[in-house]
Amino acid sequence: MSGDVGMPDIDFVRQFLSDVPSPTPPATVIPCSYCKPVVANVGGNSAYSISFSALGTSADHCPICKLLFEVFRHYGNAASGSFDIVRKLSTLNAGAKGPSLLRFCVEPVWSTGQASGTNSRRPIGRPIASESNEDTRFELLRARLRRCNKTHQCNKRQEASSTSSPTRVLYVGDLEDLDHNQDLVCLVPALEMREEEYVALSHRWGSLSVEEQMEYCTTQENIDQRLLKGFCLSELPQTFQDAVTVTRQLGILYLWIDSLCIIQYGDNKKDWEIESKRMESVFSGAYCTIAATAAEDSKAGFLHCRTRPQHIHVRDDSGNQFYISTDIDDFDKDVDKAELNKRAWVMQEAVLRRTVHFSANQIYWKCGEGVYCKNLVRLESRPKGRFFTLDPDFPSKLLQAGKERTWNFVSFLIQNYSKRSLTVPSDHSIAAAGLLDRVAGALKCHCRYGIFERYLHRNLLWESSDSGLKEITYDHNHRVPSWSWMACSGRIHFLDIKYGEVEWIDYLQFDEESQLSLVAKIGSFQNCALQPDGRRYAVLDSKGDEVGSIQYDLDGGKELHEKKCAVIGRASVRMGDDNDDDDDEEHEEHEEHEEHEEHEEHEEHEEHVEIYYVIIVRSTGIDSEYRRIGAGWIQSSCVKQLEFDVRII
Repeated sequence: MSGDVGMPDIDFVRQFLSDVPSPTPPATVIPCSYCKPVVANVGGNSAYSISFSALGTSADHCPICKLLFEVFRHYGNAASGSFDIVRKLSTLNAGAKGPSLLRFCVEPVWSTGQASGTNSRRPIGRPIASESNEDTRFELLRARLRRCNKTHQCNKRQEASSTSSPTRVLYVGDLEDLDHNQDLVCLVPALEMREEEYVALSHRWGSLSVEEQMEYCTTQENIDQRLLKGFCLSELPQTFQDAVTVTRQLGILYLWIDSLCIIQYGDNKKDWEIESKRMESVFSGAYCTIAATAAEDSKAGFLHCRTRPQHIHVRDDSGNQFYISTDIDDFDKDVDKAELNKRAWVMQEAVLRRTVHFSANQIYWKCGEGVYCKNLVRLESRPKGRFFTLDPDFPSKLLQAGKERTWNFVSFLIQNYSKRSLTVPSDHSIAAAGLLDRVAGALKCHCRYGIFERYLHRNLLWESSDSGLKEITYDHNHRVPSWSWMACSGRIHFLDIKYGEVEWIDYLQFDEESQLSLVAKIGSFQNCALQPDGRRYAVLDSKGDEVGSIQYDLDGGKELHEKKCAVIGRASVRMGDDNDDDDDEEHEEHEEHEEHEEHEEHEEHEEHVEIYYVIIVRSTGIDSEYRRIGAGWIQSSCVKQLEFDVRII
């Protein structure tokens, strides 16, 4: 959503701004002759080359030029003498493909005669004030919630999940209850909740020591005290205090925070073993999720805005009034690329519920109908991947998507998850388990260790994206099979195989007797050898011609004779040399004829060969039992079938 031009939700924004008094605007500024073509232009998209020297001189007497100069010098090269900017609807951008730097908007009362506030170049809105206005931001969040509850389907999930409440929640009190000590919070068993609604917190623990964590975490030693008498809010780290403030302002009595509502120390992780499996229901059942996106750890807090946006109240020669503001929205930068969103647990938390992101620059509200910003802009989602996560009843949109688009989303989800970090590597198999199980439930198929039965063959053809895979050591009770991408930490991707071009091997399937096994046929390699090719190995036949390509998950060695392969699918492809290049010197009238001749000659030199898509396996030392060590493709002539009915674990 970076660089996308958003528009306000006109009816909502008009109503909200009419309910919230307009602040006293700063003095009106009239554009000078230098900045007038840039800021007062109401025509189509326009490009400008700004002279740093001229703009700096004009900034001495023109507040608008001063603002432009301060903003542009952070993105342009002053030594070059000039800076290219492009006006795109309601924003000024750094070049044709650069980020948005400034935006334009108008108060509803100013929009008369300006297309009633629907003007895409000056939409209705209001700048974010440089001073923190706590009442206004919470009023905006409450208004968003009311509108979402009334006009969207997002809260249906909470109603449907009311029987899947967390085991414990934090009672934060009611702001209207004058008898309640506002510095007191208390753990409450879910069965004793006075109402079903609760808010969940998504946050980073950070690099705090165990001693620091034990100062505020719930432990076997202090849980009884916290349940019976409560504890002081002021003793909690700032991020948790801020979460309590937001929960109270939203009018919700209960808050769920993992480190407070789950026993973290003193019980040999027994409580964690139970509660970690309930994460999907905890977040999907929440009234909404608070994402402490700006907080680097539990101590940092997230309500204090770290940026100071600026704006100017402008009046042009025609008497039209509008704002120029620096409060640019950038969801990709502020949220998607924030440190919080690099955590593996957060992907599940963010997808499963409508979320309020408190980023370092501004607040974003994300629900099943879109992303809304504190600056009152609504962002549009790109179709790939995120389209299916913006679903008020996730993952219902997948059911209408078709098999290919559904696989594209599943692969996007897994690849996105694989690049995220975990403090405890063995959490890799559970941090998204609830989310993946929900998708599998909607698709009416089994999902084992991140492998969907409906896409079993494609799902098995994963490989490392950057040679950074590391094998995860799981304890005996939580083993993960070698054929699952969950067996390793690090970024993975799936082989890019077009739909309709592969015949998948039906014999390959999940083992009904063991969750950890695949039933497969395996073959041995013949008449071929390996040659290093970057991260991969090229498979060469006896003539030295390339007949395949494989990549080991970890360090597989350079010899194939000790290894076997399980064939996942087969395809017929064209192999041959195309040595005929286009002749750029020829006249245009001959190009079509030449291309036709080239195509015919090309086909004469091509031959169809059968290739196998395979996973590479190695014996465990037990008869008919193997472990996966890599994946790739190879011509079928280089594979000799050996064993049926083997197990890959």
